[in-house]
Amino acid sequence: MQESLTPNQSEFLLYTSQNGEVKVDVLLQDETAWLTKKGMQELFDKAKSTISEHIINVFEEGELD
Repeated sequence: MQESLTPNQSEFLLYTSQNGEVKVDVLLQDETAWLTKKGMQELFDKAKSTISEHIINVFEEGELD
């Protein structure tokens, strides 16, 4: 059974590298997590070009409508 959260509570997942080191700056606003491209690179351990490609695809495919 999952508890409901009050407006002042939140849940999140924290991902770390195998050596336990990761630092990602996240802005939480209206139940949405916002990261910079650099933050996404660090979180997903991907190249900047890969992150940019995915962002472009999100807009081209209308996923934010």
